[in-house]
Amino acid sequence: MPTQTNAFSRRAHDGSPSGGLWFEVELDGRKVLLDGGASVRLIAEDVTRFSPEPVDLATQPACLRAAATLLRRTVLLPPPLVRPYFAVCALQGWRRVQARQLAAWSGIPMNTLKCRLATARLTPAGVAAWNLTLHAAWLLDVAALPARTVVSCMRLGRASALGAALGARGVRYAAGRIEPGAFAAALERYLAVLRAAFPA
Repeated sequence: MPTQTNAFSRRAHDGSPSGGLWFEVELDGRKVLLDGGASVRLIAEDVTRFSPEPVDLATQPACLRAAATLLRRTVLLPPPLVRPYFAVCALQGWRRVQARQLAAWSGIPMNTLKCRLATARLTPAGVAAWNLTLHAAWLLDVAALPARTVVSCMRLGRASALGAALGARGVRYAAGRIEPGAFAAALERYLAVLRAAFPA
């Protein structure tokens, strides 16, 4: 599972292919770069230098593969001033984290973030809840993990908390299961929310 992020800072990465904006986060005890330019890619770091090779997601924990999917599909829709928060939510949404902590990791003061999102009729807690739901749906639907495993790895404590997280965003959950394709359907609803909030 990803470790708690001490800081999620924006910085330019010398020698990056796009020469654009990069995000840096620590996952599983190693630093990972996220290319926030024209595309979204996870880049692994070895001890001495950054490797140009993308992370092999097939060998990574399920939560990291879910995060990579959310990053690819969602992180470029919000404008740059709030994009770090959406990236942090996608990366850290595999368990329940207070929106204030997510904002701190993104480097955006909470009050500033609230004001920026209010113009788009979004809230920090709402964005975090969407990502929690999508991670849960991905683990149940795409990774096909049993509900008790999802509850444990997401640190939700009990199955009713998993059901509440899914139900809050319209994902039907019964007898420890969700419908096949529920992740894709929920992701499309979230994308529709983001497109309405941040029209091109």
